[in-house]
This record gives sequence, C-alpha cells and structure tokens, in this order.
Amino acid sequence: MQGPGNDKMDRADPDALSLLKNSYFTILVLDSNYSIDSTLEEFLSSEGYPVLMADSEEEALAKTRRFEPSLILLDCELRGLRCLALLPELLAENPYAAVVLLADKPSIASVVEAMNLGVADFFERPLDLERLKRLIERQKSFYENRKYELS
Repeated sequence: MQGPGNDKMDRADPDALSLLKNSYFTILVLDSNYSIDSTLEEFLSSEGYPVLMADSEEEALAKTRRFEPSLILLDCELRGLRCLALLPELLAENPYAAVVLLADKPSIASVVEAMNLGVADFFERPLDLERLKRLIERQKSFYENRKYELS
C-alpha cells in the first residue's frame, strides 16, 4: 500500500476502487523499470492524479478494460513489435484514452509509425518531470474534447 491511486491498495479497499473507477482523470503507467515506476508513481500521485501501475502488456490491457484510464503512459522500446501491436488494442478498449510513449532513443520511423497507430505524443528519456507535468496538463485538456467528439 504505497499511496493514493495504487492499484494494490485498490484491490483491498472497495471505497478506493470505486473512487478510482469514478475519477475524472486517471493515469495508467506501463513501465518495466521499477525505479522509474516508483518515481513516476510518486510524482503523479503528488500532483493529485489517481495512478494505476502495470508491469506487463497483459496487465495494462486488463486495467484499461476495467478502469478506462484517461491517459496511458506506455514505457516502450519503440522498435519492439509487441509495443506497437499493443497500441491498437489499448485504443480499441478505450478510444477516449490518450497514449503517450516513454522511450529512450526512438527512431524517427518508429515514432511516425506509433503516431499513425494513434499515439497522442511521445516523451523521450531521461524523464524531465516538469515537462511531463505540462504534457499531462495538455493531454488532460484534450481529453474532454476527445470524449465529446467520440461520444
């Protein structure tokens, strides 16, 4: 039980689960690097966002189905086929969500392919938390418009 929005806490606490499901803007983070995971989770929670963490693509899909996050931060080696294959599945589960890719050094071709698959933005590492905060705020304002246009 690490903090607000932590999905492990939510499984044990029905009130927290209900709050998370009814939250206006929820963020799902799929990241295979635990040290980055915890930093990102702490930062997003301190900014007041409910945060779901996923350690695998399968878990990210399941949580997207269950919680319909507004924003999905997807740590991904953009040159990897599994990540690019996951994008349409995530967006099919929740067309309102914005997917932002977190990558070390993506190739231009991979970024273009990801954008063609529906990625809203990408964020190159190392993480600049202030820049990430601005990106999230921008995605939050776009979220309302996307939801309105797609409904």
